[in-house]
Amino acid sequence: MQLHLAVIILNYFGFEYSVSCIESVKQSLKSTVFLVDNSANQSEKKNLENTFNNETDIKLIFPSENLGFAAGVNLALREAVAAGYQNFLLLNNDAVLLNDAGDLLAKSFKDHPGSLIAPSIICGENSNTGNYYQKYLGLISSTPYLNGLGSLYYFSGCTLGFDKNVLDKIGYLDETFFFYGEDIEFCYRAQKNNIPLILMEDSLVLHKGSKSAKITSFFYEFHMIRSHFLLCFKIVNNPVSIIISFVSKFLSLSLRALIRSIRHKSFIPIITLLTGAFPLKIRPQIKTYPTENNSRMELVQGKSTLFLFLGMCTLSSLWKTR
Repeated sequence: MQLHLAVIILNYFGFEYSVSCIESVKQSLKSTVFLVDNSANQSEKKNLENTFNNETDIKLIFPSENLGFAAGVNLALREAVAAGYQNFLLLNNDAVLLNDAGDLLAKSFKDHPGSLIAPSIICGENSNTGNYYQKYLGLISSTPYLNGLGSLYYFSGCTLGFDKNVLDKIGYLDETFFFYGEDIEFCYRAQKNNIPLILMEDSLVLHKGSKSAKITSFFYEFHMIRSHFLLCFKIVNNPVSIIISFVSKFLSLSLRALIRSIRHKSFIPIITLLTGAFPLKIRPQIKTYPTENNSRMELVQGKSTLFLFLGMCTLSSLWKTR
């Protein structure tokens, strides 16, 4: 049993990852790959074009700047919808599909129309079968905290399937999120609209994981903190709960920032805690981590943002004294 899917993959200076991911898709699925290159780099573009330009079932999309995850996915989804596709699979470029993924995914799409579908994802020695997000503490875990109070079950955007009925009902990913958090909000919107979350029992995906995400870069820390703050307003229902969520989450994130600053001997987690509530355009500076030049770049970026934040606080104080 097969199903023609539109597979959405984002690339950001991950050419080798993307090649490996697409090869696994070609071996497993009857599909068309929509590859969005967020690198905005001529060398990366050339590598991708030289490799895939003659592939009729691979559509290359080159935005002029790094759009982030949500906007990049939406760009590809809109092209796929315009081309008439009805079923979609989001797949991280640092993940690969395992054997039999095609038939099993096709069966799930057929058996569960109008649903969010995710397989079990192999991550190292563990398997990810979905996570719980604690709305008031910003904690993510495989089991709910506080007997489920304030916990939201969600699927990772690493591998997520759905059909056009879902898009028609709840829309596309929320582009307010640049990096992290959009999958939580998307699953919240789905559940709010009575769209089932279907977890497949089979482990169909091996997630190698992004090395850069484990380094305390300003980009990572800023967008992680900002996503937690944004979620206070996206997945909490009333003004009182929003205030409680924001305050309690700020306290828990403050502890996190302190621990990470001590562990990594860096002020970046603390700086991003103070600036994460502001809609600053923070983008990764170079493609690899860690390097001495990149560390300097992150430090300069962090100091500049801190000075901006302190300046805004000073101006606000001066204005109040008028």
